[in-house]
Parts: sequence; C-alpha cells; structure tokens
Amino acid sequence: MRLRGFLASLFDLCRFRRGPEDMPWAPGLLVALLAGCVVIQSAFEAHYGAKPAIVVAVLAGWLAVLGLLKILLRGRGKPERFVQTATALASVTLLFDIIVYPLALLLPLQQILAREAAADLALSGAQTLAMFVIGILSVWELCVWIGTLRRSLELTLAGAVLMFLLLLIVNRLVAGVVAVALGGLA
Repeated sequence: MRLRGFLASLFDLCRFRRGPEDMPWAPGLLVALLAGCVVIQSAFEAHYGAKPAIVVAVLAGWLAVLGLLKILLRGRGKPERFVQTATALASVTLLFDIIVYPLALLLPLQQILAREAAADLALSGAQTLAMFVIGILSVWELCVWIGTLRRSLELTLAGAVLMFLLLLIVNRLVAGVVAVALGGLA
C-alpha cells in the first residue's frame, strides 16, 4: 500500500496535481532513489564509453545539488521540506530517465554530439520520433522540476526557473570537475 501511495503521489506530481509536500518523508526511500538515479545515469554514460569514474562524478553532481537544495531551503526558513523535496526531484528524474534513456539508445548520439558529418546524418522515422518524444519528455521534466522548486521554496515562477538553472549548473560543474579529476571522461 505504501508503494501504491508513493507512485500515486509521483504521478500526480508529474501531472501538476500535487506538490513535493505530498511525497513521503522517508530518508531511506530518498537514498534508494538517488542510488537508482546514479546507477541509470552511470550505465547510460558507460554505454557511450565513459570510464568507471563517471559513477563518482554523477554521485558528486547529485550530492552538490542536494547540498545546495538544503542551503536554499534553510535560507527560505523551510529546512523541514528537504527530504520530501529531494525525494520528489529524485523520483521525477528517475522516472523520466527510465523512459528517456532507452529511447536515446535508438539514436546515433555519438555522431550527433560529435557533429560528425552533420549534413550527412540521416535519421530514420523511428529515430526522428524518438528525438521528438525525448524533447517533449525533457520539457515536461523541466516543468515538473520548476513546479516542485516553486512550491517547496515558495518562489515566483521566474525565481523557480533561476533556482533550477542554478542547480543544473552546479550539478554539471561538479560532475564535470570530478570526472576530469578522476580521468572519467572517454
């Protein structure tokens, strides 16, 4: 029954019917969700040739985001919201990653990212559809993150967008620095 309640809260959060305050206050669940995020993100990166140190880099990025989130919530006088907000963000990320990463495997990502023969790159109908679906899901995930930050930090929409961008930059910066320091990039 607890899993059913959590999943109902997650799906309602993704449909903008509930907020992070409706997620369970369960530190163990948060740790499990973060582990799932690290595993799936690291596996995806490893599939494209990233070295094993990327696991540490992904974990460091997530820890930096969580640390900054804790500071932001404390600054807004809402430190008690940390576990539920972090659970909401991690569960949304995991849910969308479980859907998006398999779709991304259909794409020639190495060619797209390397811009190798971009003019000669022809995508099949299935690949084009996968890119379209990934784009839609990415925008949706972005909106859920911003909505979650808006409710938990009690910000305006513009403030929530800025907080999302700050968290994204911190995540990428810390993960990139750790990956380079550990030699985790292919």
